[in-house]
Amino acid sequence: MKSGFIAIIGSPNVGKSSLLNVLIGQKVSIVSPKAQTTRDRIMGILTEGDTQMVFVDTPGTVRPGNKLGEYMDKCIKSAKEDCDAIVVVMDANRPILTKDVEFIQRHLSMGVPVFVALNKVDLVGFERVYPILEKLSPLVSAEKDRRVSEIIPISCKTKKNISVLKGFLVGCLKDGAMYFDPEDVSDKSVSFLAGEIIREKTLWLLQDEIPHGIGVLLQNFEVDGEITRIEADIVCEKSSHKEIIIGKDGAMLKEIGTRARIDIEKLVDGKVFLKLFVKVRTDWRKKGNILADLGYEV
Repeated sequence: MKSGFIAIIGSPNVGKSSLLNVLIGQKVSIVSPKAQTTRDRIMGILTEGDTQMVFVDTPGTVRPGNKLGEYMDKCIKSAKEDCDAIVVVMDANRPILTKDVEFIQRHLSMGVPVFVALNKVDLVGFERVYPILEKLSPLVSAEKDRRVSEIIPISCKTKKNISVLKGFLVGCLKDGAMYFDPEDVSDKSVSFLAGEIIREKTLWLLQDEIPHGIGVLLQNFEVDGEITRIEADIVCEKSSHKEIIIGKDGAMLKEIGTRARIDIEKLVDGKVFLKLFVKVRTDWRKKGNILADLGYEV
C-alpha cells in the first residue's frame, strides 16, 4: 500500500475546491464565484487499487479580519503540517505577480515536493499561458531545495491534464496503511456536506446582494430508511439580509431549498425533505460561541 496527504493551497477563487472535486470524481467541497467560499479544512479521499491519496482543500489565503478569518487561517496552517506534497493552484486568467512567485517560494523550504497547477487554461490561449510558464520556469531549474517539482497547466472544467497531475502525486506517496476506508470520499459527515450544499446555493443565488456573512446551522438531520429529513437555519448578520434571503413571498428561500435538495439527494442517494429558516445573528463572524454552533472549532 502507498498513501499520503496532499495539501491544496492558493489565493482565493483560483479553483482549489474545483480541483479537489475533479480529483475525487464527485463533489466534496462547494464552489461559488465568491472568494473564501471554503471556510474549513476539507479532506477528499481518493482510493485506487493499492494507493490512497488524501487531498486537503483549504480556504484561500487571506489576512484574518475576524474570528472566522482566524479560524480559516488556522485551517490553512494545519493542512500544510505533515503533508507529503503541496499543490499550489494558480489562475491562468490572471497575471502572475511577484507576490505569487514569493508565495510559491515560501513553501519550497518545507521539505516536500511542490507542484504548481495552472488552472483555467481552457479560458485562455497558449499566447497567455506561455508568458506565465516562462515567468515560473526559474523555479523548476532552481537548486534542489528551492525547486518546484512540476508546473502543470490544467483545466478543472475540461479535466485537461488532471490525470497527469495525479500521476505526479502518486509518486509522492509513501509505503503504509490506508488512513481511511476505501469507500470514504471525505472526512466530513454527510450532515456537514449537506449544510455546505445549502450554503453554496445561497452564495450562488445571492452573490451580488449578500456579502460573506452567511452561515448554515443544521437543527435536525434524520435518516428514516430511504428518506432524509433536514431542518436548517441560514444565518445572516442583518435584518435587511434576511428579507433578501427570503425574497418576495418566500420565492428566494424556496429556490435555495429546491436547488439544495436536488444536490443533497444525489449525496444521500435518496429522497430528501428540506425545511429552511432564516435567522439574524449580528456580527456572528466575530463571535466564537456562534462560530462554534455553526461547526467552526475556534
